[in-house]
Amino acid sequence: MENVVTAIFDVESEAYKAFTEIRNKPFGAGYTVAEASLLKHEGDSIVVADAFDAAGITSDDTATGMIVGSLIGILGGPLGVLLGASAGALIGSAFDSDDAIDSASMLEVTAAKLYENEVAIVALVQEDEPAFDAAFEGYKTTVMRHYATDVLGEVDRARESQAEMENQLRQQLRAEKKEERAEKREERKDKIQGKFDGIKAKREERKAEFDEGMEIANAQFTTSTKEMLGTE
Repeated sequence: MENVVTAIFDVESEAYKAFTEIRNKPFGAGYTVAEASLLKHEGDSIVVADAFDAAGITSDDTATGMIVGSLIGILGGPLGVLLGASAGALIGSAFDSDDAIDSASMLEVTAAKLYENEVAIVALVQEDEPAFDAAFEGYKTTVMRHYATDVLGEVDRARESQAEMENQLRQQLRAEKKEERAEKREERKDKIQGKFDGIKAKREERKAEFDEGMEIANAQFTTSTKEMLGTE
């Protein structure tokens, strides 16, 4: 049976030790490891601390393999954060924890149960279940396994969801940019209009001053004329 096995360690140093042992001997009684990664939850991200591909598909054995590398790409991104939050709420609810874990996907469970600063080994294994557990004997771990074919299906669906999320985000950013441009356009329009309004106001002010001056001048002229004619 081909499985993706996830082992979350209570002690970080034990995870590094176990990973080195698996890298040096990627096979044992009833199991063969094709690829594996040592993951650590740091801050808001799940990062690769170490990795190898025993199948030799990648260019060197320090690179992540096909399945594990795809998982890391999802778990380390924003979708991994959302998956962890949703699965964490499910697992921590009133439902039975084992039932919740069984019903959740591999991505959800790993994102939810790999807490900050914790370390895990994720490996693609062909085994007679649960033969690969022997690699973790003597270590304090939580071991979970999922069918590799199911995990690949999860990855494909997660990639589609991630692409949709990115598309929605792009559309939202474009809409916000368009709205921002419209607002700035109105601001510029108001600024330009304000300039012309200022010119118009000054012109009207000058006209009012001119009209007032003319009224005074006319009044003075009328008075002077009457005085000259002696009609006042």
